[in-house]
Amino acid sequence: MEHRKISLIVSGAREEAKINYDSIKGTIKFSMKNGFTKTYESTDLYLCLAKIRHDNPEVIFMCKGAKLNVTPSRMCSQMSGGVIAYELKDGKSATFEDIVQIFDYEENNLAKSLKEQREYYYTWLNSLLIALTYK
Repeated sequence: MEHRKISLIVSGAREEAKINYDSIKGTIKFSMKNGFTKTYESTDLYLCLAKIRHDNPEVIFMCKGAKLNVTPSRMCSQMSGGVIAYELKDGKSATFEDIVQIFDYEENNLAKSLKEQREYYYTWLNSLLIALTYK
């Protein structure tokens, strides 16, 4: 298992949570300062993180995996177990330079839910179609 700490904002105060994860099994053990600990499972770690965020809507997760415009491709998910994803930019195809680690620190443009991230993803896809139309 790999170990990381991620920054959170809980009741207006910054704190760190511990995560132990296994990208092959698709599990994250999430532990907060207040003693809350729970293990999450999914097909990849990006979706595990989404489950953690869903269960803790009052917590702001300050990591790339919670950023509005971050999403894994199928290949990223399969190759890394969801540890890496793309940081998408309107009207531009994702490239190798856009790859980010989902547990890396981020404080800007954070989404409250996976639903918001998916809505952005469809907006991004549409922006690609518009960009192609006007080339």
